[in-house]
Order: sequence, then structure tokens, then C-alpha cells
Amino acid sequence: MSKFIAFVVAAVTAWLAFGAFSLHQKDPTHYGTTLPLALGAVAVVSLLFLFAGKAKTKSSR
Repeated sequence: MSKFIAFVVAAVTAWLAFGAFSLHQKDPTHYGTTLPLALGAVAVVSLLFLFAGKAKTKSSR
């Protein structure tokens, strides 16, 4: 369940970061790069949580 939540958080924050960066490109004097970078960092951290996991290996005897 936590992996699903991490996926949803990554998808939503990536979409919001894209929108914030689009606003920055249209009018850079009013919209800075802090918000897109912060949202992108949250998306990356949630993706790292999503793909990081313990590998299931068989123990050799």
C-alpha cells in the first residue's frame, strides 16, 4: 500500500512541477524556479522510495 501512495505522490508532484515550470517559462519575473525545483525534489524522493526495496534472494546452503 505504501508503494501505491509513493507512486501517486510522485505522479501528482511531477505534474505540479511541470505546471510550475511552465508558468516560470511564460513569465519568469513573477514565477521563480524555487517551487518547480522543490516539487521535482519531492517527486524524485518518492520515486526513490518506490524503486528502493530489499531484493528477495534465496539463501544458498
